[in-house]
Amino acid sequence: MNQLDREVQDWPPEVIQSIKAPTLLIIGDSDVVRPEHTVELFRLLGGGVAGDLVGLPRAQLAVLPDTTHVTLVDRADWLVSMITQFLLRTF
Repeated sequence: MNQLDREVQDWPPEVIQSIKAPTLLIIGDSDVVRPEHTVELFRLLGGGVAGDLVGLPRAQLAVLPDTTHVTLVDRADWLVSMITQFLLRTF
C-alpha cells in the first residue's frame, strides 16, 4: 500500500473512457482525493450530463459531507444505502 501511495497512477483519459461498467465514485468532501479530480473521472465515465434530457449515465458520483478519506468508514449507513441502490439499478 505504501508503494502504491508513492506511485502516481496517471491513466490517460482514453483508458478511463474505455471503462464500460457502471461505476460509482464515492469521496468525502474533506478527502485527500481532490473533488475536482473525482469530478473529472465522473465526466470521463459519462457523468455530468443533463439526465432528464439524455438519460441517466452509467456513472454516479457521491460526495459525502463532513467526511475524510479515513472517516468514510463512519458513514456505513449512508454507504450501504447508496451502494445498494447502485447495485439494484438496471442499466
